[in-house]
Amino acid sequence: MRATSSFIIALCVTLLASAAFAQTTTSRCAECHFANMSSVPAPQHLGDWQQSPHGKRDVGCDKCHGGDPMTFQPAEAHRGVLSSDNPASPVYRANLVRTCAPCHERNALAFGQSLHQILVRADDQRAPTCTTCHGVMIARVPSPVALEARCAACHPSGSARGEYPSLMRDGVERLNAQRARADELQEAIERIQDRTRRVELLASIYDARTAIKEAIAGVHTFDLRTLTERLDTAKRRLDLITAAVVPTGR
Repeated sequence: MRATSSFIIALCVTLLASAAFAQTTTSRCAECHFANMSSVPAPQHLGDWQQSPHGKRDVGCDKCHGGDPMTFQPAEAHRGVLSSDNPASPVYRANLVRTCAPCHERNALAFGQSLHQILVRADDQRAPTCTTCHGVMIARVPSPVALEARCAACHPSGSARGEYPSLMRDGVERLNAQRARADELQEAIERIQDRTRRVELLASIYDARTAIKEAIAGVHTFDLRTLTERLDTAKRRLDLITAAVVPTGR
């Protein structure tokens, strides 16, 4: 009986240790690179990754670059990793949409349908990619002002599409406002004691957030009409929710 108990305890400890080990493996690439900074081609990328949403969520290097994060042997760890200049690399300009899609499906698919991606596939070096706005490793979401500046670099005032930068900035500002409004309303809804009413309103918030997500996809397609239409839909849905929620706080 004691032997059986000891075996079960040992087995549980082994399984827990294995689970903990597995949870730390996604960033083992970074651990090795941090320990060998002198051999890293672009050491600033490590710091950018560490401070990025990817780093904070433990999305390891292998998710974009390939390789084997389960080993510290350099040859094995880098097996299949290719330069970003190689057309077969997951981080080659024309392949970024496919590489980003597993985690950012809606926005990656939207960008893949844009004129920008068509130009990227045609090897137009001026055409923007995912990293043009979001950065190579830092994975930031650009502010409306930063987005306007980025757009204006290719579409200056007076050019054929010179009005796009300011229109995109205005659209993203409206988008951010509706998203913040949805967050505030959800907090208010979650405080409602009546479960049935709370669930109904949370479903309505979900519908509003769906419209907001579709508006975000419109940003990645650079389709101002879709962006505007989906934001108008989100606003109407949030207006109805506001009318239902606000009286409860009086």
